[in-house]
Amino acid sequence: MPDNTYCKGCRENVRMTPDEIDEKYVKPLKLQNKGVVSEEIYRYRLSVCMSCQGLEYKTTCRYCGCLVQIKARLISAKCSFPYQPKW
Repeated sequence: MPDNTYCKGCRENVRMTPDEIDEKYVKPLKLQNKGVVSEEIYRYRLSVCMSCQGLEYKTTCRYCGCLVQIKARLISAKCSFPYQPKW
């Protein structure tokens, strides 16, 4: 019987650690300083995401599939929590 607890995109070989996400995606965003929120807002958003029941693998939002360490950085981003965004 197949293991249906994970989606196809969430196999071990595609998961990233928070440090890998920071190095590959977040640092370039910060260097470009284009469309990113302040460090204070980022930390608030990320703390909300880290305490959300929709967080998978400490990196991925169950509701939209985004890597929260990236999404929380973007000015234009909105929380994807159903019916009532948390930030």
